Amino acid sequence: MSAAPVFRKGRDLDAAARALAPWLSGRLRAADVEIRNLVYPLGAGVSNETILFEARTAGRVDDLVLRIAPAPEHQMFLDPRFRLQYDILAVLRRLGTVRVPEVLWFENDPAVLGRPFYLMRRMRGRVPVSMPVYNAEGWLREATPAQRRVLWESAVEQLAAVHGVPLAEVSFVDRPEHGATGDEQQLSYWTRYTDWALGDRVPDTVHNLLDWLTSHRPAASVPGLSWGDARIGNIMFGEDFRVVGVMDWEQASPAGPVADLAWWLMFDAIHSTERNVPRLDGLGTRQETIGLWQELTGLRARDLLWHEVFACLKAGLLALHARRSMRLPDAGPPNPFLQRAHRLAGMPVPKEA
Repeated sequence: MSAAPVFRKGRDLDAAARALAPWLSGRLRAADVEIRNLVYPLGAGVSNETILFEARTAGRVDDLVLRIAPAPEHQMFLDPRFRLQYDILAVLRRLGTVRVPEVLWFENDPAVLGRPFYLMRRMRGRVPVSMPVYNAEGWLREATPAQRRVLWESAVEQLAAVHGVPLAEVSFVDRPEHGATGDEQQLSYWTRYTDWALGDRVPDTVHNLLDWLTSHRPAASVPGLSWGDARIGNIMFGEDFRVVGVMDWEQASPAGPVADLAWWLMFDAIHSTERNVPRLDGLGTRQETIGLWQELTGLRARDLLWHEVFACLKAGLLALHARRSMRLPDAGPPNPFLQRAHRLAGMPVPKEA
């Protein structure tokens, strides 16, 4: 069985424990805090440094998660709004409709760990990781079809719960400087992202897709909260195969519910049919996912094609940026996201994709 990768950021964990202990002592109101067992989680923490640890005080042990803002050399997103992650988790936890971890404290002063950070309570469960892909190996492959069905239904229920959150409760996700509607804001942001991430080396295939998205943009934008990274790989499940918590909110925006559905369907395909890996029995098909989501939300999957092409472009750009930030050669493996975007848009797939 392949091992999930660990995304270290070059931090001395012993030094981090020494720096964090006195800071945490004040928050826990304990004279002596011992920080132990700092580890990076498997297959998580690509864009934000994530460290698991124990905080021990007299008669008490807290299992916590430390999330640290990315340094410029590890930045995956243009203008990362690190504080937004903390704020949206706090709102969702208060509302109680979406299962998320409990956030505890935010620290904006870089004097402690060199970057802003926040702490949250650690959730316990299992995640269907992407590396190695869950359809090919791992605990989900070893489960029964009935157990996978429970997992899939529970996951889509939480996806629908996200889309029931009133946008007014999370108004801070709005980016009016990028446009009046969620669709406009996303197109503006990702156009700027293209220039920031790729500079003067933007492939023609990316320009073509941006042109297609601009000319085919839906006439009516449906406002609403978009999780931004909606996929089962960002959900933790318990032993009963039901959702424990929904994670990774750094791409949250007012792009609307269909944007999330499109992202979900894209990754479902990328992790199965696009790799010639059969989807595991029990995981809902494309049509079942759309149907259940529509039933649970009371919404229609309008303009889904446009949102799917856009989802593929966004993921493709992130993959290109990751390759270049790691200084890998451009002539690497094909980019399945950009390939799929062209096919969905009815355009020939260029060799550069």
